[in-house]
Amino acid sequence: MSNILVVDDSPAVLKIVRLALSSQGHEIIICESGESALDILKSNTKIKLGIFDFNMPGINGLELIQKSKKTMSGTKLKILILSVESKPEIISKALFEGADAWIVKPFKNEDLINKVNELLEEHDSV
Repeated sequence: MSNILVVDDSPAVLKIVRLALSSQGHEIIICESGESALDILKSNTKIKLGIFDFNMPGINGLELIQKSKKTMSGTKLKILILSVESKPEIISKALFEGADAWIVKPFKNEDLINKVNELLEEHDSV
């Protein structure tokens, strides 16, 4: 299936997302910081989807969106944000900066799987 990078400073969220998506046959790469995520993106051009937390120490979600798009320019990297944030102005800013979708935590695994499948279908059809 697809290579997916999951970035969250919560080990519990990383575990939930990894289990939900690996059960669908995806190759899941996890890390706990934006800095690590950028290193992984630089060395792994097969990543089709990034799932990022928005509120993280160091490089936050918004910066990670911006830097990921620059790092992966020339690819069709899709970005899904998972966050407790639900304010429309924050979501709008993230989408404007390059995120493709937003899911509010807590989330249902089924909703996550459906959104991931939708984004990967878009990735492959472009």
